Amino acid sequence: MKARKEFNVQYPNLYATPGYHKDADAFNRVQRGHQAVLVESLPSFTLSALVAGVCYPVTMSITGLAWSVGAYLFQIGYADTSLDVKMARYKKGGMVFRLANAVAFGACIRMSGKLMGWWSS
Repeated sequence: MKARKEFNVQYPNLYATPGYHKDADAFNRVQRGHQAVLVESLPSFTLSALVAGVCYPVTMSITGLAWSVGAYLFQIGYADTSLDVKMARYKKGGMVFRLANAVAFGACIRMSGKLMGWWSS
């Protein structure tokens, strides 16, 4: 909402139109970062963390904190128009968000393997 007001992009437009909106690239980067975190990553992280949290509650709480901080840094980096768009999201620490996703998914696989008797520890 803050970016919509700041860049004057009204609903129902999901993205700003280049040539029509003065700061289309800046708004679109904010919007894309927001979408990458909340729509593309949050559901899978939440499910993995909830399932793995049954066996590894402390690990998943720390991972959840790391995911939250990493998601914030990811969005800050993505919105920074002074950086190249290809690596902007990771230059300010956004890789923490992806690593937390991997840890949650790995813990979920480990817990599943334990329950199925594939490995003992």
